[in-house]
Amino acid sequence: MNRAALITEMQRSRLVAVVRSKTPEDALALAQAAIDGGVKFVEITFSVPGAPHVIKNLSGHPDAHVGAGTVLSKKQAEATIGAGAKFIVSPTLELDLIPMCHEANIACFPGAATPTEILTAARAGAELVKIFPADLVGGVDFIRQMVGPFPEVRFMVSGGVNLSNVKDYVQVGVLGICLGSAYLGSFLAQHGRERFIEEMKKFTRAVNEAQMLR
Repeated sequence: MNRAALITEMQRSRLVAVVRSKTPEDALALAQAAIDGGVKFVEITFSVPGAPHVIKNLSGHPDAHVGAGTVLSKKQAEATIGAGAKFIVSPTLELDLIPMCHEANIACFPGAATPTEILTAARAGAELVKIFPADLVGGVDFIRQMVGPFPEVRFMVSGGVNLSNVKDYVQVGVLGICLGSAYLGSFLAQHGRERFIEEMKKFTRAVNEAQMLR
């Protein structure tokens, strides 16, 4: 799947499960549970031990698109591209990663938290601009304000997403809505796999309902 097709698919499903676990085994278990709950995009952060190996294990999954998160260098990007990552996400404005991602025909989502950073990322060719930490910079209201001057920019949000605001993010036009690693990990640990899957299904239903209203 090329990067344009991936963005089209993300626009349909919106949700991205961010995985930041202490072991590769925990990362795989969390990713699989999210996928079983209907989440189509999984971001394995580079803080996971052996992240490229985890990505490689998941890269051929028939029900999900797997990418790399917290990518802060070309060396990390190369490792994850080689492992089969379909997209690369950074918490910061890593503009030098965009050309190498495009050369490999995968999408790149650099982080931004100000209007200047948003425009810089968009001009550099980012498929999505990741607003991080979204909850601390204003959440849905911030995105709504940014859509005005930057109507062509496509957004991802990370930070503070929950069942109370996920519909609002869909309705304001956010394409990538990240379910945070701390929330996912703690929910799975506290409630078990079955309840976790049901929780993910609540998110997928909320997204589908919101998209029908747009």
